[in-house]
Amino acid sequence: MKYRVALSIHLATAGIIASSITLPNAAAAQDRTLSLPAQPLRDALEKIAAWSGKPVNVDPDAVKGLTSRPVSDARNADDAVEQATRGLPIAFQQDAGGNPTVANDILVVARRDEAETSVLVRSSTTSSRLGQSLRDQARNTQVISSKLLKDQQAQTLSEALTNAGGVVLNQATVQGGVSFSVRGFSSNGAINGLPGAGSSSFASGATLSVANVERIEVLKGPDAILLGGDSLGGTINIVTKKPSVEERLYVSADTGSFGLIRGTIDANRSISADNRWSARIIATAASADHNFGGYRGNEDYLFAPSLRYKNGVTDVVLSSTISTQIFGMVPYTVLNPATGKPYNVAFDRPLLGGREQFTRNGNTQVNLEVTQKVADWLTVVARGQHTESTFSLAQYSPFALLAPGLLLINSSGVRQQLNMDVVDAYARANFDTGIFNHKIVAGYTRLDNRTTALGATDGAFVPYAFLTPTALRPLASNYGFSNSSIRKQDGFYGQYLLGFWKVHLVAGLRHNKTDVSSTVANRNVLSTTRIKTDITTPNYGAVVDITDKFSVFGTLAYGFLPTFTTGIGGIRLPDVRTRNAETGIKWDMFGDRMVLNASYFSIRESNRIRRIGGFDTATPGVLGRGIDINLSGEPIRGLSIVAAYTRTNYKFLSFDPRIGGIVNAQPRDLYSLYSSYRHTVSSDVTAGLGAGVSGRSSSAVDSLGVYRLGGTLQADINAFVTIGKFDINAGVRNVFDRQNYFPTISSSYVPLGEPRNWRVSVGYRFK
Repeated sequence: MKYRVALSIHLATAGIIASSITLPNAAAAQDRTLSLPAQPLRDALEKIAAWSGKPVNVDPDAVKGLTSRPVSDARNADDAVEQATRGLPIAFQQDAGGNPTVANDILVVARRDEAETSVLVRSSTTSSRLGQSLRDQARNTQVISSKLLKDQQAQTLSEALTNAGGVVLNQATVQGGVSFSVRGFSSNGAINGLPGAGSSSFASGATLSVANVERIEVLKGPDAILLGGDSLGGTINIVTKKPSVEERLYVSADTGSFGLIRGTIDANRSISADNRWSARIIATAASADHNFGGYRGNEDYLFAPSLRYKNGVTDVVLSSTISTQIFGMVPYTVLNPATGKPYNVAFDRPLLGGREQFTRNGNTQVNLEVTQKVADWLTVVARGQHTESTFSLAQYSPFALLAPGLLLINSSGVRQQLNMDVVDAYARANFDTGIFNHKIVAGYTRLDNRTTALGATDGAFVPYAFLTPTALRPLASNYGFSNSSIRKQDGFYGQYLLGFWKVHLVAGLRHNKTDVSSTVANRNVLSTTRIKTDITTPNYGAVVDITDKFSVFGTLAYGFLPTFTTGIGGIRLPDVRTRNAETGIKWDMFGDRMVLNASYFSIRESNRIRRIGGFDTATPGVLGRGIDINLSGEPIRGLSIVAAYTRTNYKFLSFDPRIGGIVNAQPRDLYSLYSSYRHTVSSDVTAGLGAGVSGRSSSAVDSLGVYRLGGTLQADINAFVTIGKFDINAGVRNVFDRQNYFPTISSSYVPLGEPRNWRVSVGYRFK
């Protein structure tokens, strides 16, 4: 409907309806059909009008030089015009009087996504198969746009996610990579609405380069409909950039503390005369001398070409991402058992070992997405994703604090390989019956995943006195087969959205069948286990529009995490399930320039798998209750505000003396606020300032409550100016140079936050 209104306005204001072809003999065409061969399109439209006696509004510029498609047994003017114009680069609609209208199809060519130009994002996305915008979904959502990341000079996904309310980064892992939880529960994330590498047993975590990120969608609450489980507290959906018809060539360079150097190119344009085909290439290369802890510097290399075809009924995107990322070891310290506080060691040099300790991630990914409007009421979507990833870890990993100043460390490292294929296809029907609007989705997902791990044959656990450094044995260099996992998953799902008056009700159901085979090498003996799961999960939601600007919503959503481990006696442990009940509001403010999402939620976990006494054990689950508030937009011209606040109270469902009574590594409060203001100085000069704060409250290290880390606070500032085609951004991170510590579950590994540092970015728009 919005498209038809926009088209009518365009036709009226631009004077598109330059001719109206009619013939008064309408009755003569009622009892016969029309067939025409291919011919100049204007001639075909004149014959259709003459045959039907119905006006056909024609834009001469739109049909100039075009040849019609053959028409076969058309029964009316609309049918004949639709056949004659099928697949041509024009728009065929009806005017207010129901007459066929043929004009330039300029409103349906590919455009740059709003996330690249605004901090407020409303459009529909891969996170909803119902085709809803984020504003209309019955859930609390937050979008981190690439425009915001550019203003903040974010270099990594970890930095980007500091804007995400309710998201806690887990940097305290001896396996490397960065994982995260949403509302206190595990989440593996998605890429373009499909499972990413983190949804398997692959250890790389969240490491995607932000250079190719269009937006990051933080979808609160479990969502088994979207991914088929694995995201118990919510989903992080990373949407990559797509081509558009806009001719654009943008080159940027960054420099900063620790020897940072980065160069990025973003080239995009239409590659066909009718603007149906467009292409984009994004490439970046970055390196640094060292990180703030004295380990080797981070490196980031990305090459991402993509191709797109789009007209009024078809949208096809083919993209590829080839990337390599190397991260110096996350700087860390150790808790002092005598004081309960972190050791105040020299934070600008490695605590143990040399600077060449790192994590390396290699990734090659190919994505194909096809959206086809089969009829006004029916759309079919098919998506495929192939991923090949490698992961290697070379570091001295601290595993336990044996005594004050004495660590148990491991020199083994890790090597992993991943091959994953995902196919997802669904059909969406949209139709009305009386006062009721219906949207029905039916689909199928297939996932094939193989992960292989190599273990070190020359690594070992050794005690090490880190306060009095001595020589260390070399890091492992020889690797052999350790274990492998083959995972196959079939998911069948359906959704139904019923709308009437100001009420929108939605219900969904997904049935997942998972088959996992694991092979483990133990003293050169291979043992294989196979476990199958069969799980069905529903979810429900409602949105009621109190006014055009204010809505209330409620949702009851379920998540699950299949358990593929066995406990004492070889009995498979119970699957982990979550239930999220939530109610809240969505409010468009300041003339739709800003959106507020606010909700109260209660999320319950059935059980939690822990390792106790050398065995995996099902322990009491966690209950989290809290409030979640997100604010995003531009209340006045030039002023942008993005804010998030989450407060959650956690407790175990029951007391278990083996694990204690405190939910660790989960701060009660998480907050972030970033605001910027740009002022137009002259016709080709704008300047502005940006400032932000982010942080969290204190968190327990262990569930017995012995150790606790204090809260964190980081303040960042940016100053930017645009002069003609030049963009300049100078920023300082952690302005007050606070010593911050990331949440951790280990007294032997307390990750450090960054000290004060600076960055300068310079970009130039050639087009």
